[in-house]
Amino acid sequence: MEESEEKRGRGRPKKERPKLNNPPALFEPDEEFDLTEMQTAFVYWYTEGACGASEAARRAGFAYPSSSASRMLDGKSQPNVVKAIRARQEEMRTKYAITPEKTGKMLWEITQNAFDAGHYNAAVSAVKELNNLAGLTIHRTQNLNINANLDKMTKADITKRLNELLGVDDSFSDKDH
Repeated sequence: MEESEEKRGRGRPKKERPKLNNPPALFEPDEEFDLTEMQTAFVYWYTEGACGASEAARRAGFAYPSSSASRMLDGKSQPNVVKAIRARQEEMRTKYAITPEKTGKMLWEITQNAFDAGHYNAAVSAVKELNNLAGLTIHRTQNLNINANLDKMTKADITKRLNELLGVDDSFSDKDH
């Protein structure tokens, strides 16, 4: 018996759990979606806190974060929370979306500021990017894979073979002769 009593005191130490937060004071009830302070905090942490649902619930101050998060996201128990999350995600998509208009505006501002500051290379680079964005610049490259032993070919043979591959007329003259 003495041996079993000693074993009870040993074993794996209990994992310290992070303390739950109290609901943050900076969150107010959301009247638009009829949310409480804690639900509003959950929506904030879930959409902007770079964390998962359980951690968002923990940060919002819920006593049982995992089960609270599941209930809030199931769409049945708390449908207004899901609506608020979707609305916030759409706001963020619109705010941070990369559109040609936003990119063009930003590049134009960079061009003007760089030019005004005398940084002409940066201004030219921004103008080039604007031209690319507008489709004014066309980048054309062509790769040809030719199986040929160039060591045994003359310049005329190489020119003839390239003309055949590119579909160029034989009357093409090379001024390097």
